[in-house]
Amino acid sequence: MTYDIILLAVLAGMILLLVGQNRKRRKDAEKLIESVTVGAKVLLHSGIKGVVTEVTDSEVVVETTPKVKIRFVKQAIRSIEPAVEGN
Repeated sequence: MTYDIILLAVLAGMILLLVGQNRKRRKDAEKLIESVTVGAKVLLHSGIKGVVTEVTDSEVVVETTPKVKIRFVKQAIRSIEPAVEGN
């Protein structure tokens, strides 16, 4: 009986730990998406790299090479480098 209680307590602790980590990861992803600005270099989940040329509420336009622009949803962004000044 005592072992069952200990096992349930450990299991509950692990579940709470996983939920907390998932919540933190989601908040970090939302901050990343909100911080997208024109001129920022981005890496998308598909592996495409480019420079942001336009930002709307739910989409970004990424220029991958000169004269090639692709429209993506903001959630496709994996990481962002800061915007380059003077370009």
